[in-house]
Amino acid sequence: MNHVPWSLTVRFDRCPAGDGLPERWRLEDEGICVLVVPAAGMNLVSLEVAGKEHLVLPMPLESFMKAPKTGGVPLLHPWANRLRGDRYESGGVSVDLGSIEDLKRDGNNLPMHGILLRRAEWEVSRNETGPPGSAGIQGSLDWHGGLKDFEAFPFPHRVTVIWNVRHHPDGGVVVSSTYRVDAGDRPVPSGAGWHPYLRPSMGCERTRIRLEMPAVRGTTLDRLGLPVIDVDGRPVTRSVDDPSGFLGDRAFDDLFRGPDDGWLAAVIADGTRMELEADGNWPWLQVYAPEGSDFVCIEPMLAPTAALSDGHPVVIDAGARFEASFTLRIIDESGG
Repeated sequence: MNHVPWSLTVRFDRCPAGDGLPERWRLEDEGICVLVVPAAGMNLVSLEVAGKEHLVLPMPLESFMKAPKTGGVPLLHPWANRLRGDRYESGGVSVDLGSIEDLKRDGNNLPMHGILLRRAEWEVSRNETGPPGSAGIQGSLDWHGGLKDFEAFPFPHRVTVIWNVRHHPDGGVVVSSTYRVDAGDRPVPSGAGWHPYLRPSMGCERTRIRLEMPAVRGTTLDRLGLPVIDVDGRPVTRSVDDPSGFLGDRAFDDLFRGPDDGWLAAVIADGTRMELEADGNWPWLQVYAPEGSDFVCIEPMLAPTAALSDGHPVVIDAGARFEASFTLRIIDESGG
């Protein structure tokens, strides 16, 4: 079934904060409902197609906002996953995170998932520059010395997230995301990433959930979930068997190096295909599917886990702009 492009009157609508809920931006059209919550990391918290939810929140939104948890598709900036410790250095600037009281940490007390999981400073507006037939929003946050916790990442910059949504020609939806950093007066390091919780079919048995992966190289993670590194501080990669296939009783929490020119991975179940296609600026990916889960997280990352503390993040030159994009497609393959 081919869909005509949305008319110019279909746009994201702002839902103001109230009744314990944060500001939301909502789009609803022809069986598609999309919800973005800026204060949760410019997070795509809900993506419904034909009444079926395809993302995962661990709890209702009101409760979710009170805890620094992940769910939906949150931005993890300026680092994804975890750091090797509280100290890191970039461009001659040394940082100690030990005094940051509200920093998210993992079960081993390592800094985890960056500093924007819960921030209210986003400036959000409709985005009118997307592809024909799409609707979009854009959120930007100026990171500067006047902000709380600036000392956790003392590198002035402006971070922007753009979400665009359109129909898929075969039924379903296409959601594209652009991550942009405009550096200030000094170079800005970034090991950012995204954490999409993809669920093609709620409650589906894992014997029916199939993972498709690109050609990847594996890494070895230690007991803390940190990659084993070489003498230069870079992860040691190795050949691995293709991880593609049905989940069954397999569990994942694995870091992979993808192709240099971009990659495509997918999660398929019960006639629904969820594709995530990342450009070449997201060369790393973490796959997370805990035991018993009916979802898979396929996480695009600019750099490997702990790159900021290991000294190998992406560095955006002073005054320069960096962009990286990915596209999420939900495709109906049921033939109905």
